[in-house]
Amino acid sequence: MSRTYPQFKLRLPAELRAQVEQGAKTSRRSLNSEIVFRLESSFTAQAQHKDACHENQQ
Repeated sequence: MSRTYPQFKLRLPAELRAQVEQGAKTSRRSLNSEIVFRLESSFTAQAQHKDACHENQQ
């Protein structure tokens, strides 16, 4: 992860933060990298779902 990207503060419920921290530890990523990974994955999955729905409509 590049340190040149803009930063912003993020408030997370304690339980969610603990889950993300555990995921980061398990996957051997930093907390920031884990959050970015999961966000990117969710957008990829969403795009694939939209594509699949579009194909089923044709």
